[in-house]
Amino acid sequence: MVMHTRFVVIPAMPQEKEQFPRRIGVPSALGAGYDLYDTHGKTRLALNYPTRAEAEHDCASRNSQERGVGSCLAGHG
Repeated sequence: MVMHTRFVVIPAMPQEKEQFPRRIGVPSALGAGYDLYDTHGKTRLALNYPTRAEAEHDCASRNSQERGVGSCLAGHG
């Protein structure tokens, strides 16, 4: 049985909406930093960590509080 982590690190969303969005592909201005995603509540925690290392540290802390042993998977967002 595979154990899934509750919190995962995902790229942050842009703070402002593009004025002229691109029709094809990814947005021209990706959000700076990283957020956490709660896989149980299916919600983004917009904490906007400046570095991936900080996000992974908090992610591991939250997961360890959840089940005693921390691990954090990188998510795709």
